[in-house]
Amino acid sequence: MIQITGLTKSYRRGRPPALLDLTFDARPGMVTAVLGPEDAGKTTALRLMVQLERGQGVTLFDGRTYRGLRRPEREVGVVLPAARTVAGHPGRKARGHLRMLAAAAGVPAKRADELLEQTRLATVADYRLRTFSPGMNRRLALAGALLGDPGTLLLDAPTEGLSPRNVEWFHSFLRSFAVAGGTVLMTTRTAREAAEVADRVVTLEHGRLVADQPVAEFRSTRLRSEVAVRGPQMARLADLLAEQGAEVRREGAVGIAVAGIGRTEIGELAYRHGILLHELADRVAEQPAVRAVLPAASGRSGHVRLQQGRAAQPVPAVPQLRRPAEPSYALRSAGAGPSAGEAVVPSGRSAAESTARTRVATPPTTHPDDQATAHPADHLADRPADHLTGHVTDHLGDRPADHLTDHLTDHLTDHLTDHLGARPAVRPTEDPVRHPAPLPGPGTDHRSE
Repeated sequence: MIQITGLTKSYRRGRPPALLDLTFDARPGMVTAVLGPEDAGKTTALRLMVQLERGQGVTLFDGRTYRGLRRPEREVGVVLPAARTVAGHPGRKARGHLRMLAAAAGVPAKRADELLEQTRLATVADYRLRTFSPGMNRRLALAGALLGDPGTLLLDAPTEGLSPRNVEWFHSFLRSFAVAGGTVLMTTRTAREAAEVADRVVTLEHGRLVADQPVAEFRSTRLRSEVAVRGPQMARLADLLAEQGAEVRREGAVGIAVAGIGRTEIGELAYRHGILLHELADRVAEQPAVRAVLPAASGRSGHVRLQQGRAAQPVPAVPQLRRPAEPSYALRSAGAGPSAGEAVVPSGRSAAESTARTRVATPPTTHPDDQATAHPADHLADRPADHLTGHVTDHLGDRPADHLTDHLTDHLTDHLTDHLGARPAVRPTEDPVRHPAPLPGPGTDHRSE
């Protein structure tokens, strides 16, 4: 028995995994087919089972991993696609190639001769492998997997590209192997082959498990019987069949596919209306698989946990405080008297030094209506708690914000300092500045008394 649990494989970061949390069982006495299109993850799954690649999950063969088996070649026979179509060295003969493998597996040479008879290769045993057809090479590879008389077979697309005769032989052999009590796990691309040879069908799509069904249920959901009809008057026949309740699908210019009515009824209907037919044959049509849905982690694996992404929570926007224009301090000429809000440069001092001192000593007087033009740092220095509490209430609603006031005070004060520069907020009551004595105006006596 093969127990596959949580097989997961990702080749590159940021891309969908090649295999995601694959979990199913392959039981003795049954042929289990893994069905899927190209790049569905079938070969990746088999390579993970025999630990040829690293990944997540585990595969147990009768309770042990592949590398945990004492003699894996005697318990599990594996046939994976090779880079070359030839089963061995092209210059070797089939008998010599199989005996070499038997010696490596520790089995007697007569076992190789028995398998040549069993796989119908005895008549070509002394031929070189370069002369073998694809079907003969595939049977020789199967004989190599059976050298240790294993109870389990893993086959990756064993009938792909073979002739109908070789396909029929492979199906018969795999069925007889399962009837004898063996476990067969194979991969295939066609639903028709899976329905013909398998007892259970596991469907993969984009590395995810779509369905795990008995073959009877698989046939009812993925396959349907229909009749292929060809002739020169298919449009007229299609109208007559539609009136009888049949489902008609157009196939080219001179062909239709009919479901819901048997081949005999279609032939009699065409005869009664004088419709010439060139082809009238039963066939099995494949229906598309159900679209793959990301599965939740299987209850058995516990390796993969898929969670729905949470919607992003709206973050309150931080108010953007623009730096107002710097107040202008005009310097009057020496012959004019000072006006309100202006300063006169004292004699013996530079204009830049006097301007800097004047900005600290005599801040401009603002009207209550002009508070919006005052510097933001000065405003927060006077009323930090009230100002920040108002912002918290605006952006967080009516929830209590007392525990956030201290944190937001420090955060926004640092934010303002970074963007506005380190300008100290002046409080006249805490840090008084000694103002210079007013200078005498014009006409005043400069002599000291």
